[in-house]
Amino acid sequence: MSRTEIDRRAFLGMAAGVASWAATGFAGTAAGRPRLPGRDGFSFLHSYDSTGRYWKGIEKAGLIRPTNGVRLVNTPFSDDDAHRFNVTAARGGPLHAILAARKPWFVVDRVCGGAPYRDYAFDKALIAEYAALLGDRFLGGQVHEVLSNTHNDWNRFKTANAEKSAGPIDPDDFRGYFDWNGQARWLEYGTPDDYRGRVRPTDERGFWAEAEHNVKRQGERFGGRFSYAEGTGHGELAWPAFYRFGASSCFVEVGPWASARSQFSIAVARGASRAAGRPWGVFFAPWGPEGCTSWVEPSESSWRVERRALDQSGWPVGPDKGPSSAFQRRTFFHAYLSGAYTLHEEWGAEDNLSDIEAGVLSSYGEVTRDLLDFQDANPDVGEPFTPIALLAEPVIPPNAAEWAAVKEAIFAPSAFDRAQATRPTANNAEAACYPAMALPEVFDVVPADAPAALLAGYEAVIPASNPDAADRLRAAVARLCPFRRETTLPLQVNRRASDGAWILALHNPWGATRGDVEATGSVLDPECRQRDVIAAATRIRSVRALHAWPEGTAATLRGDAIECEVGPGGVLILEVRLDG
Repeated sequence: MSRTEIDRRAFLGMAAGVASWAATGFAGTAAGRPRLPGRDGFSFLHSYDSTGRYWKGIEKAGLIRPTNGVRLVNTPFSDDDAHRFNVTAARGGPLHAILAARKPWFVVDRVCGGAPYRDYAFDKALIAEYAALLGDRFLGGQVHEVLSNTHNDWNRFKTANAEKSAGPIDPDDFRGYFDWNGQARWLEYGTPDDYRGRVRPTDERGFWAEAEHNVKRQGERFGGRFSYAEGTGHGELAWPAFYRFGASSCFVEVGPWASARSQFSIAVARGASRAAGRPWGVFFAPWGPEGCTSWVEPSESSWRVERRALDQSGWPVGPDKGPSSAFQRRTFFHAYLSGAYTLHEEWGAEDNLSDIEAGVLSSYGEVTRDLLDFQDANPDVGEPFTPIALLAEPVIPPNAAEWAAVKEAIFAPSAFDRAQATRPTANNAEAACYPAMALPEVFDVVPADAPAALLAGYEAVIPASNPDAADRLRAAVARLCPFRRETTLPLQVNRRASDGAWILALHNPWGATRGDVEATGSVLDPECRQRDVIAAATRIRSVRALHAWPEGTAATLRGDAIECEVGPGGVLILEVRLDG
């Protein structure tokens, strides 16, 4: 059901069937099961640049709230060490004072990856001081895209000299090629000397061995305290391994150039986090479908990178580049409800303010403000209701093939979705990041060697390697999820322990493109508006909309079901109270 009026017969039939579903189809969760572990709060990590001027700007703009943490940009681009950790985070400096007063979550982005490698000596005594000051809230240095960039580095060696890259590396054979002039001619995980004697891998197992070597070596540069970020191409199933490698936290990188079917990777990260007993987060990368969003000239940005270097690498930036503000909104609100401990941005200092000195919010910054306002108004959105554990074998490399049938069951598109995929204004490039879902997000992906006490907290435990795993997942959702809907709109289901209320979020992946950047940051296609009907296993006592965007997005309780309308690219978050 989408652009047309709701099919009243379908609606009445669904509402009439609720009683029989509650009696025969919905089993509910058993009493006495251990409660699944969750977070003690959610923190949006604001960027801090080496000058401190951006922090002052967001203070003027009213974006700093008690729950905010800090992401320090440690640029590898500039030749001036004044823009890096040892100076910017020095004892007695303004950043040190902020962290000492607030005791927030803190991450240093970055140690390496996604940029030219810089051989920089981090002050380990200073790192130890922050560890003592902040404890587990100090997430260390961000080691970025280890798997994809390990591949990138070895592909660069192969491009430089295929024959000599196949044997033990002699740095002298490659110095002339690696002149650091554009991303094709730099390395990301070391200098040529760091690769001395190493041999290019020939299979995925070999690349994983290289990735483990890289992340441990780079983590050690930051005193052994590091966090790992990766997009879904290589990182979709990687989170359990990187917790075992020593990561303090794992960040799911989300953006049109970074991720696809992000909900699945988030379920893997959440399950791995619960198994490891460590936090996880979302890292928003506003790259793609064309370039990156930035309101600041690159040379004056927190990254201190010349525009020429970005253009040569095929990475243009500007206010008109990057994804729509609607996509940003879905990413931000989804992260908050998904159980993420933290959310931070790759280009935060470049995007939230159109005028840093005056503290003027951009259209991007208005979305950030909306999220922070929502968190202030709704500090407890419960924890994800995930009674189902899909078991992943703890093997390296992960067995991606065994997940094919399960993922097809989760992401099976409707006829409406298939039609939108061919329409430019529906924007499949953004929709693919958080695509339509045939099943609601009521599952975790958990490593099979997780503690028995954790697995005991799930009502259904389904090994992905089982041939009937997809069918068992569908049956478990029908039995255990107390809500059903008509469409394939992605549906998050949270339960708030304090009062038993349910928090539901519907996300419309279709119909927003970047544009109108001085006003809203999105151009919306009204043909992508979707209507839905949500029924519950027991009588719905009340429904209240907590967030509804864009205009026209709304919900109405009629009889035993909720009629919903979600505008193009939109988000609808509801507080629902049920009998029983």
